[in-house]
Amino acid sequence: MISSLNTEAKIFQVAILGRANVGKSTLFNRLLGKHRAITHATPGVTRDGVEGRIRIKDLEVTLLDTGGYSRDQGIIEKRIADKVTMIADGCDLILLLVEAGGLSAEDLDFLERLRRYEEKLILVVNKVDGENQALNVGEFYTLGFQHLIPVSAAHGRNIEALEEGIYEEAERSGYTGADRPETSREKRIRLTILGKPNTGKSTLLNKFLRTEKSLVTEIPGTTRDPVEGQFHYRGHELEVVDTAGIRRKSKVREAVEYYSVNRSIKSIEEADVVLLVIDAVEGISDQDKKIASLAARKGRGIILVLNKWDRFADEEEGGEAKRRWREVRDRTCFLFPTLGFAPILRISALSGWGTGRLLEAVLAIFGQLNRKVATPRLNQLLKTWVGEYALPVRGRNVKIRYATQTGVNPVRFLFFVNNLKGYPKRYNQYLIGRIRRDLGFDKVPLFIEVRES
Repeated sequence: MISSLNTEAKIFQVAILGRANVGKSTLFNRLLGKHRAITHATPGVTRDGVEGRIRIKDLEVTLLDTGGYSRDQGIIEKRIADKVTMIADGCDLILLLVEAGGLSAEDLDFLERLRRYEEKLILVVNKVDGENQALNVGEFYTLGFQHLIPVSAAHGRNIEALEEGIYEEAERSGYTGADRPETSREKRIRLTILGKPNTGKSTLLNKFLRTEKSLVTEIPGTTRDPVEGQFHYRGHELEVVDTAGIRRKSKVREAVEYYSVNRSIKSIEEADVVLLVIDAVEGISDQDKKIASLAARKGRGIILVLNKWDRFADEEEGGEAKRRWREVRDRTCFLFPTLGFAPILRISALSGWGTGRLLEAVLAIFGQLNRKVATPRLNQLLKTWVGEYALPVRGRNVKIRYATQTGVNPVRFLFFVNNLKGYPKRYNQYLIGRIRRDLGFDKVPLFIEVRES
């Protein structure tokens, strides 16, 4: 059973709110101490909340960057406004960011909306880069907010005072940051959801987390920053990341999308298991092949997730679904000849159908990624393998002397031979096949290295 971590976590939650382009993402990155949220001159770059963890003295804080508030009534703007309100309700402290240059009508409208949260709000005046800007801060005191701190997120000015303000608010509210039970690394699984735009990645994240954390619209490219969350399943803590849709390089023209795609690709390196979400109606594409191949080269677990399967007739009726399933499997074998180990699963992220089987597959893959084979057992099996299919080296003195497993997650094996020059590299494929069959690594990528001893 899936359970959200939101109700269990005892970490102080701080949200950065404000209209578009006041520097929320810059402040988020400054407090976090690294470049996590995308910053760009284009208004409205951040849409979903971007999370990060920081520590102030003995206080652990979950920091949340949010989409910019706008009075426009477009689909995305309205969704962002609704989500900002939901975040304001749920967080422990609001950093309401405004710009030192003066208040706009949009600022004033947003300030009035947030008046009811005044007891848990710090008004942060950003872009106070020097003395001239500092002199203009006085007008913001007339707004009547009890706590006001001028900063320069870009230059780091007065950030220590802001951190102190956050700590004091946590103390004032009686928050202790008490002991959240630590999950051992062996039981914590990091999932990255990848795929082309509009395949249902954000819908799947929301289904896992049981909340509307990631914006979902029919507009391709809605997600830009990686959106993270945590949940429990069968005794494991899972960290899941929803990423921007990855299009072909030739179609990426905007700088913001370029940064988003780079973040998506980088998230592969931080994942244990990659969920490659594919629109079951459109089918598998060459772009999906490239994404999966990249994950395999990094040694990550991969699951090909055919989403929107609910658009076909019920499978047991023997109609469209069975025919479509055969087509998908055949095309997958054709496009992914080296990814025969990757499970292919059908789901409906919208209804939740199939997500239980998906998570069971995640646990199985994670178990294989972290499996360690004892060296004596491996070498006993090696004798059997060589006995059943000898090295194809007629008239040459080539022998495999010894083998050992050198790594988990990714899985790596090392074989020592007496004559590396005479060793036939094609024999590696035979060894990989036997390792998969006899040692239970049938669902993960694995690597073999051969050295001369």
